[in-house]
Amino acid sequence: MNQVLIIDSSSVQAMRVKVLFELLGGQVEHIHYRSVDDELDVTKYDVVVVAHGVPAREVTRLHELRRHEKLVLLAPKPDNAEHLKSFSEINKALPNGIVIYPFFANKDITSLLERLLEIGATNSLVLPKVLLVDHYTPRLDALANGLRGAQLAVTTATNIEEALQVAEHQHVDLLICDFKLDKDTGLEVFNKVRQVHHNCRCLLMTSRVNQVDMLEAVRKGVEDVLIKPFDESELLQTLHKLWQNELLRRHNSELVERLQDTVDALIERDSLLRVIYKHTPDPIMLFDRQGRVLEANDACCELFEIEEAMLPTLSIFELFEESSLTQLREMIKHSASLHHFNCELTLPRIEGANIRLMGTFNEIDHHGDIALAVIFKNVSELREKQDLLEETKELLEEEVQARTAELLKAKELAEAANISKSEFLANMSHELRTPMHSILSFARFGIEKTSSEDIPIDKLKKYLSRIETSGERLLMLLNNLLDLSKLDAGRFPFNPSNHNLVSLIKSGIEDVLGTALDKNIQIKFKKPISEVMAYCDAEQINQVIRNLLANALKFSPNNSSVVISLECIGEQAHIRVIDKGIGIPEDELEQIFAKFVQSSKTNNGAGGTGLGLAICKEFILLHGGQIYASNNEDVGACIRLVLPLCPEPGLRNDA
Repeated sequence: MNQVLIIDSSSVQAMRVKVLFELLGGQVEHIHYRSVDDELDVTKYDVVVVAHGVPAREVTRLHELRRHEKLVLLAPKPDNAEHLKSFSEINKALPNGIVIYPFFANKDITSLLERLLEIGATNSLVLPKVLLVDHYTPRLDALANGLRGAQLAVTTATNIEEALQVAEHQHVDLLICDFKLDKDTGLEVFNKVRQVHHNCRCLLMTSRVNQVDMLEAVRKGVEDVLIKPFDESELLQTLHKLWQNELLRRHNSELVERLQDTVDALIERDSLLRVIYKHTPDPIMLFDRQGRVLEANDACCELFEIEEAMLPTLSIFELFEESSLTQLREMIKHSASLHHFNCELTLPRIEGANIRLMGTFNEIDHHGDIALAVIFKNVSELREKQDLLEETKELLEEEVQARTAELLKAKELAEAANISKSEFLANMSHELRTPMHSILSFARFGIEKTSSEDIPIDKLKKYLSRIETSGERLLMLLNNLLDLSKLDAGRFPFNPSNHNLVSLIKSGIEDVLGTALDKNIQIKFKKPISEVMAYCDAEQINQVIRNLLANALKFSPNNSSVVISLECIGEQAHIRVIDKGIGIPEDELEQIFAKFVQSSKTNNGAGGTGLGLAICKEFILLHGGQIYASNNEDVGACIRLVLPLCPEPGLRNDA
């Protein structure tokens, strides 16, 4: 029987190792370090264990410990700085010791102790060779130092090229990689490294939960994903849990062979397996095909918040929500043919959110009867991530639909603009052809009259007058086109200075007075008592007034009136041109200021190209003002102008 000495400082980890040694058949002597004297002979013990918390001075005086072949050191948790400092001194003083960390599972510790007792200290627990990849150098160095402090062999890289170079020159058991590098992703690095080392495992790091498709990562072989920020303890625990699973996979065939050697070996190891089963962190439950619970480990009792003594009175069908039991009952019904199946269940909670579990069910022989064993995994977080991905997908679909609607609207606007342009070209062709036809016709008449012996001077004057009128109309059309082209290109001259709006309006009235007299239309000007000064381009404002009055006269009946008014409201000048014409359809009040567009009431028979109001709008916008139309209560329409006034009249006579 192996003799084991444990030098302790009242640590829980030492008690765990003591129990495991005893289960392996060892004779354990467990003493406190204060009871150790200089005469203690450590050479008579097959194995000596020194727990963390023992002062370095207490063990260094035992000189034979430095030469002991089977020396074990129990490391403290990484979050205890004082114990870590003390343990570091012990580790330096006793370099021949095998280190057991607190996050090692019982299975790993047992395997280590078995080899230690049977073979010797040369077969210590194998730790993974780690390749750490992160493009952010400070974080990379901090993580590497933390892992090296846990006695792990760590190599670093900042990109996929460096990672491949490391993989080609040395063995890599575990890849820890940031998901998002400068040019590549962690999955791409893992795929490249795994081509060199097929058994390499991967642990990804990410700062955003929805950045990694968990299911896709698992399908590609990623073992786990850590959400940044995380502390060193969390990283080490995740790393060692991953490595434990890998070691279990590697040792699985060996374990099967050992278990199949003899029935006696199974019986001898039964107590150990019972301890591992009872204390494993994964909830495990055994139940018969009717659902009656046969037994469960401590983690399962903790999960379901039940006492072990209550297990025989419970049924597995009483523990979960009824809505999630339909599939389980169906699976159990066909378990004779399935033997192995997975089923998702919902565990209700009185307080807090319900827990979603994934159960892995296996048919087993329980003392000669058929039973089912299930291992539960908490998948609530994974399902939440999946739900989040679904919500994100729906939002993206909504955005796509909204964008499609915008594109359709833009298409409709473009088609409408194209139609307006076609109508404009048709009207423009008519407007250009009419004065050109008049010019050519009267020119021919004049030529014919000049060939006669008695030249009729009066008729020639009349013909020339008609030619001049048509030429002026043609010139006005061409000027409008040129003005609009310059405005669109942003090259129209803009020369503002201080001007009296009353004078500008009077000038505009004089320009159209001939048309008013021809139709016997009275133009009424309602002006304020004092002058109204505005910082504006006189030619542009005069052209706006002239165009608006010409429009009002064109669509007003004979023997009627047109009213133009000017008033100051705050720092703005408000100008209104009111006619007694045919008005504007309500749905076209905004469209009439668009380029190439005419009102449906005026685009047939009244002439025009639809450029006048568009040019007026562009001029008003150059001044930072507004222009809009409305219909009068009785008849006719009203065009309203709003212009900003000069901030300090008289100070800017020249611009």
